[in-house]
Amino acid sequence: MPTTTFQHNNTPNLSQGFNQRSSLVKELISSKPSFVIRWGIVIFFFIIVLLGVLCWFIQYPDIVVAKAKLSSVNAPKQVITRSDGKLTKILITENQEVKTGQVLAYMESLANPEAVMFISNQIDSIGILINQNRTNEIVKYFPTYNNENTLKNLGELQQQYQTFIQSFITFKDFLNNGFYLRKKTMLQTDFDNIIKLHQILATQKTLFEQDLSLTNENYNANESLIKDKVISQVDFRNEKSKLISKQLSLPQINASIVSNESQQNEKRKEIADLENQILIQKNTFNQTLLTMQSQIQAWQYKYLLKAPVAGTVTFTGFFQESQEMKTGTSLFYVQPPNTTYFIEMQIPQYNFGKVKISQEVLLKFQAYPYEQYGSVIGKIEYINSTPSDSGYLAKVSMPYGLVTNYKKPLQFKNGLTTQAEIITENMRLLERFYNNLTKQIKR
Repeated sequence: MPTTTFQHNNTPNLSQGFNQRSSLVKELISSKPSFVIRWGIVIFFFIIVLLGVLCWFIQYPDIVVAKAKLSSVNAPKQVITRSDGKLTKILITENQEVKTGQVLAYMESLANPEAVMFISNQIDSIGILINQNRTNEIVKYFPTYNNENTLKNLGELQQQYQTFIQSFITFKDFLNNGFYLRKKTMLQTDFDNIIKLHQILATQKTLFEQDLSLTNENYNANESLIKDKVISQVDFRNEKSKLISKQLSLPQINASIVSNESQQNEKRKEIADLENQILIQKNTFNQTLLTMQSQIQAWQYKYLLKAPVAGTVTFTGFFQESQEMKTGTSLFYVQPPNTTYFIEMQIPQYNFGKVKISQEVLLKFQAYPYEQYGSVIGKIEYINSTPSDSGYLAKVSMPYGLVTNYKKPLQFKNGLTTQAEIITENMRLLERFYNNLTKQIKR
């Protein structure tokens, strides 16, 4: 029958299938598994344990990021040009020590800088003598001003110099051997003679008063004698005439003394007027001197590049003489010997409680990419307790100066901005994973 036949025909197929599966199982059981299959779980377990141990020992700093800028105490001073033109002469070299006010370079000018400096020194010496009331000694400085070469090399200061010289020529008449001082000497001599004459008149008056007193005594004696009729009337009248004559001479002597005193006052007035003229002329000359000094200072400010402080000079670039310059170009920096740098940092209120004094700060300057230059190490010195709109102001010192952890020095620029990374604490990497995990779970 069909059904019986179907079952009979499938029996060999089933037997064959079981045999095939049995051989595959035997082959699978008899084959040796690979090393990964045998030890993979154990290795993975040890890797997990090793990572956990490493995460326990590896410490990762907890960082608070803040904005900051570079500042300094007694910062390096910049020397810039104050006029357009050529850089005519450079007087110093790189890393040279200079003094305050020392000339570093000349800018292009119509005037000869050496001639201007010479006149400047002379005028400064004259000003010192005038302040010390030694005006008569200034004449010795002026013969050198008649040098024609000096007159031709003053350029922008030529007109001001001529005005100054004219003022001196006028003032020279008031100095020693000048007309006005000679006149004063003569007036003083006349005044001294009038004083001597006054003394003579005073002596003469004293002697005359003594003589008048004796004559008056003789008259009184003769008056007694005439009463006793010892002398004649003629003798008595003669004595009386002598007394009257001497009495008449006394007012004349007094009049001479008064006239002498009037002459003294006149001479005093003349001397006072002359001294006032000398004082006015001295003040006028002094004002002209100050004006000339001011004009020379303005010229030097414009055309001479001077060291603002004592220290070491560094060039801001590669410059050469006769090179064209624009106003405001920075040429040099003068580094004082006692410069100290610090960072002004604004700590945000976020995580502010973690920030403490003496914590280390990594400073990454935007002008010097930290990947190439590295970062500067600082330390928090001060934190202001009063907040501002930007956060809490803090001061960060730099114990190693402007030298990065790559041993590269950075050039100071006041106000350079930097990213400050405050290392608040060193947490274990495992603790940080745990904190992040719990934070995500609590959300």
